[in-house]
Amino acid sequence: MLAGFCLLLIAALLFNRDFWRELHHKAVPWSVAGASICVLALLWQTDATVLDALSIHFLALTSLVLLFGLRLSCLLFVMVMALQWLMTTQPLDQLLWTLVCGWLVLVLNYAVYLLCFHYLQRHLFVYLFVGAFLNSALGLVVFMLLQAWSQADHYSSHQLYEGYLIFIPLAALPEALLNGMAMTLLVIYKPEWVYTFYQRIYLSKK
Repeated sequence: MLAGFCLLLIAALLFNRDFWRELHHKAVPWSVAGASICVLALLWQTDATVLDALSIHFLALTSLVLLFGLRLSCLLFVMVMALQWLMTTQPLDQLLWTLVCGWLVLVLNYAVYLLCFHYLQRHLFVYLFVGAFLNSALGLVVFMLLQAWSQADHYSSHQLYEGYLIFIPLAALPEALLNGMAMTLLVIYKPEWVYTFYQRIYLSKK
């Protein structure tokens, strides 16, 4: 019920009438969007299960939200979860909670990007290191904490810490490196694909 309520609340805030009316006018690289969905679905399949219903894997949600913006990335993540539902045997309620956690991470990552844009120096290094590298590590920490919280009725705090939460530092660094390197390559070779990257600002000589 909590997952369903959160889904309805976030969906109502993000996917309003204006979003659907403007969607077909947006210059979105839809082939890149489709490839991103497939890549994320495969990344989420390569997981390491440490406790029942709890696993560790790459998220790559920070790259998704930096590539497509908040609302479109949330819509694409729904498709990723739909593929997960087709490819796995996870219960529907668990997938819905994962969708909620993913949406919350996307909102957090986009909020951090906005804070960086408005309050830090608009420099390429700041965009990549804070907006992509550190931001993705923070997103993974929040995601794993939310997942652990959802299983608090099934495991003790000691079991959750020893069997799951203890791996947060080990998972955060690879997650940060993956997103940092992906966004570095994208802003160098295909900056026109990145919704949140403005060349005239980040590559300005000022």
